[in-house]
Amino acid sequence: MNKTILIPLAAACLLAGSCAKQTVSTTGQHAKEYIQLWMEKNHPGVAADANGLYVISDKAGSGEQWDDANPYVLVSSTIRTLDGTISSTTSEELARQLGTYSKSAYYGPKYQYVGSGYSYAGVDAMLQGMRIGGTRTAVIPAWMLTSSRYKTQQEYIDNCSGSTHFIYEITLEGQTQDPNADEIVRLRNYVLEQYGVIESTSYDEEAEPDNSFFFVSDVSGFNEEDALSSTATVKINYTGKRLDGTIFDTTLEKVAKDAGIYSSQRTYEPQSVTFSEKYSDISMGGSSSLVAGFKGGLSLMKWKGQKATVLFTSKHGYAASGSGSAIPGYAPLIFELEILND
Repeated sequence: MNKTILIPLAAACLLAGSCAKQTVSTTGQHAKEYIQLWMEKNHPGVAADANGLYVISDKAGSGEQWDDANPYVLVSSTIRTLDGTISSTTSEELARQLGTYSKSAYYGPKYQYVGSGYSYAGVDAMLQGMRIGGTRTAVIPAWMLTSSRYKTQQEYIDNCSGSTHFIYEITLEGQTQDPNADEIVRLRNYVLEQYGVIESTSYDEEAEPDNSFFFVSDVSGFNEEDALSSTATVKINYTGKRLDGTIFDTTLEKVAKDAGIYSSQRTYEPQSVTFSEKYSDISMGGSSSLVAGFKGGLSLMKWKGQKATVLFTSKHGYAASGSGSAIPGYAPLIFELEILND
């Protein structure tokens, strides 16, 4: 299973050193001395806990306590430098205040994989003892901003090469062993709500339907003899959405404007699609670098004038990594497709 890393892009350079130079020293010992002085000045009385964290506030949750047997956590987070500058947030409200809000961007909790090589040791330490619904704010010292794991705090300090400390605020929204299974439940519930009882299907002859892909299309007005050839080239329009209804991409200018995602830097027009005997070889604009669910949906369409809606989990989409700011990891997607008549 793919995993995602609990290291925001805005703070990715921490592993290689420092981004905002808050002290000229780069040794773990000097970093320790610096953060101790900073804490005494800004949060007197708050001492480091056994994990080396300085917990500033801790609102207990009422749900289940995090169990590391569930390595995938669903978290909301905001990360600040010691001077209060926000370097990363999942909060729409804060994004609006910062002037960084985007209509198509995703705001809200995201699945993260917790463990050595994937997440910061300090973040793992923050999660210890947290219950779902709880929010914890802590200063994570520079030596705990590493994806490596050591047995003692002194080892972390000895191996520290950076001097940047961050303030993390984390809300634990959920936990699971398998986010793909959770996706299937969310997608199935959405399909039931929007379309009633319909069967999952598959565009891959070698794969059995598993409730991770749905194809909805009214074909009652079409005749089999009018079906397109398996290698036809056609023009299509499409609109891509998340399950929350947010449109992140479209070929239709009016839809883009209505959704608040219009850009004068792109052209909104139908795209040329060439079909193939194999769904994986279907291309759009000469490129076959399309997510499997999108190509799979097209492969099930047969007629000019046909419209269809395809709904699928990230298994057929962008998996654990997501895509840009609009599509988080483990996000089910919806595409509305139309083959034009000419």
